[in-house]
Amino acid sequence: MAENRTDILETVDSHSEADVDLLVNESVSLPIEGMMCTTCALRVERRLSALPGVSTAVVNYATEEALVRFDGPPIPVSELISTVENTGYQIHTSEAETIVSGENAGPDADALEIDLLARNGVLEVSRVDEADDVLLRVKYIPGMVKSYELEAAFDLHRGDPMGGSNNDSVVEDSDDRHAIRLGKLRNSLWLAGILSVPIAVISMAHGLLRIPNQNLVLFLLSTPVVLVAGRQFFVLAARAARHGASDMNTLVALGVGAAYSYSVAAVFFPSFFLATGQAPEVYFEAAAIIVTLILVGRLIEERAKGRTGAAIKGLIALQPDEALVIREGYEILTPTNQVRIGDLVILKPGERIPVDGILVSGESSVDESMLTGEPIPVTKQAGDRVSAGTVNTTGSFKVEVTRVGRDTMLSQIVRLVQEAQSSKAPIQKLADRIAAVFVPVVLSIAVITGIVWMLFGPDPVVNHALLRFVTVLIIACPCALGLATPTAIVVGTGRAAAKGILLRDGSAIQTSGAVTTVALDKTGTVTEGRPSVQEVIVSEGYDSSSVLSLAASIEKLSEHPIAIAIVAAATHSGVEIREASSFESETGSGVTGVVDRQEIIVGNQSYLESNGVEFVDRERNDGWDSKGYTTVFVARDGVIIGSLAIADTIRTTSKSAIQDLKTLGLSVLLISGDRAASADEIGRQVGVSRVVSDVRPHEKTAAIKSLQEKGEIVAMVGDGINDAPALAQADVGIALVSGTDIAVEASDVTLMQADLRSVVESIKLSRITMSVIRQNLFFAFIYNIICIPVAAGVLYPAFGIVLSPVLASAAMALSSISVVSNSLRLKRLI
Repeated sequence: MAENRTDILETVDSHSEADVDLLVNESVSLPIEGMMCTTCALRVERRLSALPGVSTAVVNYATEEALVRFDGPPIPVSELISTVENTGYQIHTSEAETIVSGENAGPDADALEIDLLARNGVLEVSRVDEADDVLLRVKYIPGMVKSYELEAAFDLHRGDPMGGSNNDSVVEDSDDRHAIRLGKLRNSLWLAGILSVPIAVISMAHGLLRIPNQNLVLFLLSTPVVLVAGRQFFVLAARAARHGASDMNTLVALGVGAAYSYSVAAVFFPSFFLATGQAPEVYFEAAAIIVTLILVGRLIEERAKGRTGAAIKGLIALQPDEALVIREGYEILTPTNQVRIGDLVILKPGERIPVDGILVSGESSVDESMLTGEPIPVTKQAGDRVSAGTVNTTGSFKVEVTRVGRDTMLSQIVRLVQEAQSSKAPIQKLADRIAAVFVPVVLSIAVITGIVWMLFGPDPVVNHALLRFVTVLIIACPCALGLATPTAIVVGTGRAAAKGILLRDGSAIQTSGAVTTVALDKTGTVTEGRPSVQEVIVSEGYDSSSVLSLAASIEKLSEHPIAIAIVAAATHSGVEIREASSFESETGSGVTGVVDRQEIIVGNQSYLESNGVEFVDRERNDGWDSKGYTTVFVARDGVIIGSLAIADTIRTTSKSAIQDLKTLGLSVLLISGDRAASADEIGRQVGVSRVVSDVRPHEKTAAIKSLQEKGEIVAMVGDGINDAPALAQADVGIALVSGTDIAVEASDVTLMQADLRSVVESIKLSRITMSVIRQNLFFAFIYNIICIPVAAGVLYPAFGIVLSPVLASAAMALSSISVVSNSLRLKRLI
């Protein structure tokens, strides 16, 4: 993992702490239409990955999306679209319309057109100029461009949206596409099912029904099934062939086409078969029932795939459609997508918060369970932040909007979950390699099977050879291989998000499930991260007020939690905080500066010693270590003038969570920049015997490396800038969202709740998800390994057993259904 985040390791020392933000890599998500199996997805993935400037491209068959990341600036979307289309598939697009009216309609429309075309994801803008109006039609990719962004542009340039297919989100748009596909599959299945029933009855009666021209009747009944209900198989197979490829549709089209064509020839040209001494057998029932059963399988699979994305839909549904905004002194009910940064929004009891913002007046309790998974409401007062999607439970208050649209915490969570669901776990690589050659190999096996049966099979050899050829083509199923991992990842990441656990990608799930050691940062992770000054000891000639004043004057320029605690103590005591200059900071060690022409140094012992300060008498505050206090020394002009005892309260859930980690069979390590005595005391209180103390950021990284060299798979849990190198080095970096943005960026897992119990949950969840993935892959491999030889007839010489094409089609349909259904079990298991 470390090699993927070199840039973070290089820039960490110069990065300052900031408000938390869930950072998302520069990437593009494209909704792809026309993929019918994992082979399709792999073909698109290879083409996109080969484009210059593309770092990685992952095409997920389960979510029907391509996630493309770039090495540098994003390449034009038109090039991505062209690549997808040249591979034989389509990018799903939507349209919106607006009318620009008024005296300046022309110039306003020109400005709007330029604005729209500058947006990545807008493909085309067409216009119709009328007398005083200009009609603009916008073609765009949902997901890359949100409807509220278009509406904001329309509003800015005085355009009135006219509906079109303005979808609020890519998920809703995906739901529409999903419903359309389900409708088409359902209609095809009705046609195939209604006609296949009499076909099956007539065929199984073996002439007992005495139907005149029975074979002609079967031809008339089966033709609509094969050529109308089964048309999609032939169309998609032909499309793949035009691009020099083959996929699941190729196998179905060849199998059904061979059985149907042979039967048509037997009906209309029986003399050809009679001339060779063979009875003109027909297999209309095989062709029709194969189509019907495969349609049943695809309908069930489509329904199941739709259910895997329920978590994303639930998250998006959390944002209200309207907000009560104060504008020009009036309370106006405004669509959420028209709320702007700086607006004041009124929230009443029971309402869901529509935007991110800062509470400016009032007080209430807010249910943040959708973010953190914690059901207990959090008290909010003036100055506190609130997030879109959370619920105001009791009082009324006003919020100043700080984030809207895709910048809200909720939208960022949705994007992170979508990216995770579009990713692949390393375990999928083997399945991908097999799927890439699966169809050509199966075609070869089918041809060889047909030849062998033609040469060595019993009479009538042509009939037997045809049936074995068709059966091999029909029973082979790369779809189960392709669905084994992504369906489980989609469900697993969705359930994790509902618990306040954001997994960056499939690799994070796989590695988290294999973790053997968990390394915990102390401050802000095991402890609350909000230290306070407990005691002040001063040297002769000084008092606590003067020492606290000098320390706070320097520390006010730092954002470290200990600095904040010192400034808070000075403010609370009413001492003067003076202006400081020449400020310098060393992460995790201390700060220096000049106050009233005096050099002031505040930090730990090693930092002061490195700056030339001598330590003589330490006995007076040695008792602090036994209490778990952190000692901060204050020096003036190279001489120690006092020391501050800083205490950070241990989180109430830390001890029980650490015990749960041990119960899972994991080793637990505490890593801290504090002195050994202080870190050891915290370790003793929470039940951790392995403690690494008095370490700087690069030494934390070295500690992680040392564990990895011993064969340990290490998860690092932290929240600060000084944790970022270790988070990047660890096999799995787990960041608390209460920490800094660089810590979140360096991590694989983000916990929305600052609670170590979420670490336990994330590891349990990953283990269960990986267990389901292994079950899926095992079934998919075993199915094909066993069924293809049986379909080819390996049991015939010894037992006289052959598999009919109808049973083969039923088995093929069940293979995909079983994999998806097994993945959906995660909703109950997690």
